[in-house]
Amino acid sequence: MSLVQDPHPDVEKWLGNHHRVSDLKDENGIHVFAIEHGNVYSAQTKKTYEVSFSLGPVTIRIVIVLDLEAKFFSVCAYGKVPFLPEFKIGCGEGSFDKGVTFKFDLKVISGTFTFTIKDKWLWLHYDVSVIGKHWKGDVKLIPIPVGAAGLSNTFLWKENVKLDGH
Repeated sequence: MSLVQDPHPDVEKWLGNHHRVSDLKDENGIHVFAIEHGNVYSAQTKKTYEVSFSLGPVTIRIVIVLDLEAKFFSVCAYGKVPFLPEFKIGCGEGSFDKGVTFKFDLKVISGTFTFTIKDKWLWLHYDVSVIGKHWKGDVKLIPIPVGAAGLSNTFLWKENVKLDGH
């Protein structure tokens, strides 16, 4: 019998549901973590997500709101350097067809983020300098829920939620 027990036995399960490694050619890839926030008592056509990943010493946190009916989304990006408070990088909004782009020029991070939807996923194209190091690439952030982007509504919600509220 071990005296030391894993205080979080479900960590592997949680990571399996909320973590992926990007498909970048970089041997280490980018570790993307995502959670979904949602309504408790009703079905929803707007979905809110938080996604986090790191580029060098800066952790990027992105809040995404998808409006599945209007095929519109908004994003806000925040940065965090260890031991310093979180700071706002930028925000934008746009259609599923056109995407969202914003530029920023802060002391810690500067460049451009472009969010687009392709292959049923929300992608981020980044071209940034982080504390003097240049980073450029694409990272797959979250799958777009079925029912959006012209897909069938059959699997819009994973749970057995009736759209009429009953």
